[in-house]
Amino acid sequence: MLLEAVRYIRENEGDIRGLYGNLFGQEKNFITSAMARANLYLHGLEDFRVAKGDTLMEPAFIESGELKKFDIVIANPPFSLKNWGHEHWSADRWGRNAYGLPPMKNGDYAWIEHMISSLKPNGRMAVVLPQGALFRMGSEGKIREKILKEDIVECIIGLAPNIFYGASVSASIVIMNKNKSTLKKNKILIVDASEQFWAAKAQNILLDEHIQHILDLYEGFENQVGESKIIELSDVQDNNWNLNISRYILP
Repeated sequence: MLLEAVRYIRENEGDIRGLYGNLFGQEKNFITSAMARANLYLHGLEDFRVAKGDTLMEPAFIESGELKKFDIVIANPPFSLKNWGHEHWSADRWGRNAYGLPPMKNGDYAWIEHMISSLKPNGRMAVVLPQGALFRMGSEGKIREKILKEDIVECIIGLAPNIFYGASVSASIVIMNKNKSTLKKNKILIVDASEQFWAAKAQNILLDEHIQHILDLYEGFENQVGESKIIELSDVQDNNWNLNISRYILP
């Protein structure tokens, strides 16, 4: 997952060889995809494939006529993408619309559905989303309800605003696990990490100490006043499947 990957890379001085075996990625922008390949190679990883293309419209990794499945899937997709391919999603040939059809002008849940569809039966995933995706209703609320009922959502981490370039809104990391431990069954850990940042001139920055603190909260999986809370899935149901962090953790 995102935080585990960050910790591993930092502890191993940037050498990510052998992190999780083969690495696959897809990026629509040519320059960004080229930079990703160069960055991986410079960090010592040779067993990777980064494809250029539109992940939602034309996924690059197909195996035996189906989406290739992975142990771990991570992504920081564009927030609330408008022209994401809604007109094709209702008849998606890969069956990624199993939870429902996301709204025409917001592709956040299309990314989530794609990622879940790309997981192995015991797979895990982490995706960065605008916090609005945690509580918006309509078609997104219906998709979120179906996903939550499957009990694969493991942790919600709320971050400070203005962390990511080009996005001043508060983001969140949603972690899903298709093989949750007995301890975590029918439970979700909510983490409020909105105070974990260093305020620079142009944007807020997560320093090593902030990343480690967030990781400790995630791995600890326990209640910490004002920072983390374990909630029952039944509590989320009572709140109409709303995952707004402020509903569960008081400032």
